[in-house]
Amino acid sequence: MQGVFTINGHDYAPYVKHKTGLGWGRDNTNDEDAGRDKAETMHPMVTSHQRTLSLKMGPMPFEIAQQLETDLQGNDDGVRVTYPDLKDGICTRLFYNTSIDAAIEQFTKDGIVVDDINFTLITVKEAKV
Repeated sequence: MQGVFTINGHDYAPYVKHKTGLGWGRDNTNDEDAGRDKAETMHPMVTSHQRTLSLKMGPMPFEIAQQLETDLQGNDDGVRVTYPDLKDGICTRLFYNTSIDAAIEQFTKDGIVVDDINFTLITVKEAKV
């Protein structure tokens, strides 16, 4: 399986940090009646899931970092992300982003280099698009 990571059609795979650049998580959303019964058996009553992607990226040219910032500012519909999912393989889902941090690594004759870009993506809904 070849690695793919795009946001709104822009390829950011070359900028994902090696080893720990893409973290994956899945959380259950439980019904309000979830809990343990008198026999101490847990009944999670899962109603849905949400996926979380934690990203560490860079170094990249300033112009690509600007495009990334623009891509992450989705509206209520979310941003379209294609990524490797542990359950579904390469797939596309809608995510939203809450914050982004970055640092200028270097000023060069050829331009500005941005590094240590960190952000988290959380699914808008579980369905693939």
